[in-house]
Amino acid sequence: NLKSATTMMLLGATEAESAGNLIKSVWYNTIYEEFDSKTDKYTRSNGYGFNDDFNDSLTALFSDSSFKSKISSIKSNQDSVSDLMKALQNPPEEYEEAYKAIKEFYDAYLNLTGLAIDPSGSLQTYSNNFNNADTETVNCYKAMEIYVE
Repeated sequence: NLKSATTMMLLGATEAESAGNLIKSVWYNTIYEEFDSKTDKYTRSNGYGFNDDFNDSLTALFSDSSFKSKISSIKSNQDSVSDLMKALQNPPEEYEEAYKAIKEFYDAYLNLTGLAIDPSGSLQTYSNNFNNADTETVNCYKAMEIYVE
């Protein structure tokens, strides 16, 4: 269960990282009117110039069927990880260190996936929070690796 939870969290974190980076790009490119083939269909949804409001661009992104599928996958991953974490509660004494490490990884993972699912704040605060959560998740995963090798 420890190995499965770690692997599932890494997969979910990778999906969340991809989604969060796209959210940041759409948000940034709308505000600063930057052309980008990956974001233009969201930032220029009126077909001509850039959207006047970044919220329109984010709404277009979250309404996109492929992005909806990605968010749904992240939520499903959260449910699976939650079930695995419940199974890991009350570990035997020799696994208490590993449980503490995976709990920290889980907290970081929840923060990162939550930011991908429900962005809020300003572009700057979201970007800062997301980048910090991403870094924390990677660091917690690295600390977790010694228990699952």
